[in-house]
Amino acid sequence: MAKHKPKIIKDTKGNWTYKVHTSSKEDDAERESAAAEEREQTKADLQPLVPVERPVKGHRKRNSVWKTILISAGSAIFVGSIIGFFLIRMFGQVDTPSNAESPSQTTTAVTQAEQEEANLGTDTVTTSLDPLESYILQAGVFSEQENAEPLISSLTDLNIQPVFFERDGEFFLMAGITPSEDAAQSLAASLSDNQTDLYVKEWNTQPKEIEMTEAEREWITAFQTFFDEQLQQADVTQPIADETITALADKAPEEGATIDELVTSLTEMQGEPSFYQLLSWMKAYDEL
Repeated sequence: MAKHKPKIIKDTKGNWTYKVHTSSKEDDAERESAAAEEREQTKADLQPLVPVERPVKGHRKRNSVWKTILISAGSAIFVGSIIGFFLIRMFGQVDTPSNAESPSQTTTAVTQAEQEEANLGTDTVTTSLDPLESYILQAGVFSEQENAEPLISSLTDLNIQPVFFERDGEFFLMAGITPSEDAAQSLAASLSDNQTDLYVKEWNTQPKEIEMTEAEREWITAFQTFFDEQLQQADVTQPIADETITALADKAPEEGATIDELVTSLTEMQGEPSFYQLLSWMKAYDEL
């Protein structure tokens, strides 16, 4: 129990009376309660310390080493790329001839060549059609084509397939073609067998000028040579070989609207006697 100082409680003419205060149970309880509150407050003010993890020295060192390596490697690659670029440019300029064409010039030249090739078969030119000359077998001349129907019927019965030529408003019915007058007389006798009259006369297509492409004109020139060669063959009653006809037809340009009918006539007449083949081709040529 704590000691207490004496307290003056009464002064009587120089005689002092002291009273010592003694603690009661209530006072002890209050003091204990106050001390407990003070301790609780002190604990509340003291925050617990959280331990801090210290980095591992070895790990920090490894990260630093790898970072240094990566930076060095990246710098080396960057510098090497720049040096290589300048070396390529330098040696490329040295090796390139001074008179070499640039890619743009080469491309332009190729484009122009392709354009010229594309225009070869599209630009039209004026072409003179030279006449085809021969001797023909004439069955009749009519002012109206319908008037020839009875004669056509009788010729068909003799296995003769006549062809019409129109000229100066008249229709000439032809039965065959030969290279000479004697050959025409012989053919007329063999075809008619004295059952119909076939007259021999000299005949040629009419010269004219027409518009066609350069490719078509080249093919027409080839056809003219082909016609003359086949007309001179020995026996006009035999057909011209199919492969010979096909070889000429295959040379015709794809874009050849002007000569389409003539090319079609070539392929349709395969297997027929040459006097009839040539007569049909002569008609198609005359109608270009």
